[in-house]
Amino acid sequence: MRGVTSATEQFLQDLSRIQRRMDRAQRQLTTGIRLSSVADDPDQVSTLLQRRADLHAASQTRDNLQRVKLEVDTAEQTLQEAIKLVEQARTLGTRGGGTYQEAGTRTQIAAELQSILERLVGLSARQVEGRYLFSGDKDMVAPYALDPLAPAGVSAYQGSASTRRIPDAEGTLLAIAKSADEIFDSSTAENNVFLAVNNLRRALLAMDTPPDPPDPTIPSIEQAIDNVGTALKHLNGQLYFYGITQTRITASINHAVELETSYRSQVAEIQEADLAEAASEFTQSKLALDAALTAKAQTTTKSLFNYLA
Repeated sequence: MRGVTSATEQFLQDLSRIQRRMDRAQRQLTTGIRLSSVADDPDQVSTLLQRRADLHAASQTRDNLQRVKLEVDTAEQTLQEAIKLVEQARTLGTRGGGTYQEAGTRTQIAAELQSILERLVGLSARQVEGRYLFSGDKDMVAPYALDPLAPAGVSAYQGSASTRRIPDAEGTLLAIAKSADEIFDSSTAENNVFLAVNNLRRALLAMDTPPDPPDPTIPSIEQAIDNVGTALKHLNGQLYFYGITQTRITASINHAVELETSYRSQVAEIQEADLAEAASEFTQSKLALDAALTAKAQTTTKSLFNYLA
């Protein structure tokens, strides 16, 4: 700069530095943000970006887990209902299988068992957000329809295996669902809930109206009642899976929330301004600027604008 002495140049540089400090402090007071550009703190930029990414991932994981929790909770409640129905079926079978029970009463009980079977099929088609919970990966298709000619009283399974997994906050994949053929229609006959209830109905009817010729697929009433009890144990095992899954999902949600809180705090620590510190910096910088201008005015009759001309 022509006509500017080295002392004056140093003075102007000092003024510029003070002014930048004032501007930075004022910006922090206005926005509440300490790190708004790379120039504000280059060493912290990469850490800030990583913590922002961590925060987004934890938030997304929490959202995903909460949506899955709705499915798991609904499935668990559905199995609770199914267990009550099968327990009711066993009670009805025991009452209807009594030696002195009248034929008309057994027919009525058989009709109640048919109603229970229909309700179980309805439970197997339980939906959440338009998706069938127990149809596996083919969750837009109802798993079963009633079929009175089929041994179990229902159609073949229309869904598929359930392969869905969801990562928890640490990235561990959690199995979250079972398919209806695992739960209600097991390939292991003694665990097949539909077959047990339908055979109990058939066994009751056969007590008063035996088929001619005899049908070997119809068990005795005693065997039918035992089969319902075995199917009930299987159903309780499926409920246990969902109970464990509920616990894991809830723990994973809580952990994701903890991570969110931690990452948000770290982002704030890096990015947000310390307002008290910024206010102090602004005040000190302004005092330094005023003092520098006053001191300069006392040592020269020329104004600052003479040097900038």
